Amino acid sequence: MGLITVGLAEVRIGKAAPNGVMPTAMTKIGKVYKDSCKISQEASEVTEHFEEGHAAPVYSKRTKKIPKSTFQLCDVDPKALARFVGGKENAGVWEFNGNELTEDAAIEIEPEQGMIIQMPNASIEAVINSDMSSKGIFLVDLTITPLAVEAGGAIRAKKKA
Repeated sequence: MGLITVGLAEVRIGKAAPNGVMPTAMTKIGKVYKDSCKISQEASEVTEHFEEGHAAPVYSKRTKKIPKSTFQLCDVDPKALARFVGGKENAGVWEFNGNELTEDAAIEIEPEQGMIIQMPNASIEAVINSDMSSKGIFLVDLTITPLAVEAGGAIRAKKKA
């Protein structure tokens, strides 16, 4: 029987686990902006070779792309900016030069119902996306890319208990 997955309950973050074992200690990543969490997979990269004068390929190879997650955080502070965008937090002030590295992390996306998505070892790319108008809000856009692990899949889905 199929499983319907809907809604977002929470996104959790923990220490990256290149060994493939999801960490037991994970905390809420922050407030995810409404309707911003997505998981998507690009179409495969296709390599085809043709015989001259024929429309059908004599060889076709598809290379799958790994699914990625994107979402926006709406409650960032200087510490969160340093963690996700880069830089450092110094006495409550975010300092950024653009050449700072960020750490990989384990990510778990829990829906309201359905399948929990796990990425034991993932890179996080974060960019500031702020609308400073009277109706705007300061957001940080995150793109989560699963990285290879020693055991198990780089991205996993399991039924929520």
